[in-house]
Amino acid sequence: MEPRDHVPRSGLISDFRYVTPLYSKSQAADLIGVPRESFRNWSVGYAYKRMDGVTVAVEPLVTTAGAQGPTVPFVGLAEAYMLAAFRRADVPMRRIRPAIRWLEENIGLEQALASERLMTDGAEVLWDFREHTDDPVEREAVDGLVVVRSGQQVFRPIVRDYLRRVTYVDGWMKVIQLPGYDRVAVTVDSWINGGQPTVARRGVRVADVLNRLRAGEDSQEVAEDYDLQVDEVEGLLPQAA
Repeated sequence: MEPRDHVPRSGLISDFRYVTPLYSKSQAADLIGVPRESFRNWSVGYAYKRMDGVTVAVEPLVTTAGAQGPTVPFVGLAEAYMLAAFRRADVPMRRIRPAIRWLEENIGLEQALASERLMTDGAEVLWDFREHTDDPVEREAVDGLVVVRSGQQVFRPIVRDYLRRVTYVDGWMKVIQLPGYDRVAVTVDSWINGGQPTVARRGVRVADVLNRLRAGEDSQEVAEDYDLQVDEVEGLLPQAA
């Protein structure tokens, strides 16, 4: 089964920093806080055999490139980040897959999950899918993501929270504030530190801070060297495990 490996066309998404593989699948999964097996299924697809003996192939949803070493570009991480939001909304991915294909077709972009149009038009497009499908399970899946308020379709709070953590540039997701950090804002941006987790306020790589702490250096000293607050430095420690 071939991974989902699309060739971007124009704008930010054509920049090499956006489409060059930066992460392994395991690294990408850890960054956005999803099980590694889930990320693998999203990025390469999977197959299963039905009770009648027919093998069903499930296509990937995340853009990848290459077969060895890093295979996930930033655009793929961005897509997976939004899939993680849908997963947090307790919508089974097997139910939401047709809706995502509808998104791509009606937004007109193969990487619709990474597009700013997901934020501006996505809820309405998904609701349109709900109105067109005859499958009650698929309609229920959309209900798990979208709600009608004041006559307009909007994403449910858990999805909106994920969207609030991203910054779009030129119509595409460029900066992601990673989940899992309560005391300090940690972001990934393929233009900064090669897309590695970075303390947003100072542009310092998280790995550089953690390496010094693991070496036994005092958190106060490390904080002073990087012009960080001690609680910011210590707020990175849970991610060291």
